[in-house]
Amino acid sequence: MSTREDAVMQQCTAALQGTGTVLASSMGGRLYEVDTPHGRLHARQAASCLLVPQPGDRVWLAGDIDQGLYVLAILERDDSAAAQLRLPADTTLQATKLKLSAAQVAVQAESAVLSAQKVCAVGHEASWSFNRIKVMAELFESFADRVVQFARWSQRTVDGMDQVRSRQIDYRAEQTLQLQAETLVANASKLAKVDGEQIHLG
Repeated sequence: MSTREDAVMQQCTAALQGTGTVLASSMGGRLYEVDTPHGRLHARQAASCLLVPQPGDRVWLAGDIDQGLYVLAILERDDSAAAQLRLPADTTLQATKLKLSAAQVAVQAESAVLSAQKVCAVGHEASWSFNRIKVMAELFESFADRVVQFARWSQRTVDGMDQVRSRQIDYRAEQTLQLQAETLVANASKLAKVDGEQIHLG
């Protein structure tokens, strides 16, 4: 082997580390072209580097040309550039206490599961849009100054007592109102009034 070939082999297997500037990405963002003092080199994102490199980033490289170079860290980036974190396929975050603070948070997933002993949410306004909602609870309580509901069709089944207490109750049906029971009791302390074109009793 010539002296030149030997020098090339040593350069390929020698460990390299230093800074560079990302020029472009390829292979779906898995390989990056980096401008370094040794020329333009290709490097992959290291597993410990969670911030996805972008063109223009100043990065820290390490590795060798034979086995491959890796982007270990993003040293500097334009403040106006967006940041993206890339995590392995299965990722678990574990902490004694975790706090997330942001002006806006968006979560997108095909399936989401929340398991907690106690959930408390406080806000000014909330909106939900679902195809189907199912709620199961031992006790369900709701408190509101006003309750407004709209439905094309409504059905409710109560196994025990269904009790309503109100200062005034107004039921109105455009066509038919039916009350059916084994025993029907209507009491009024002052006035009981039944009005209609025809009244049938018995």
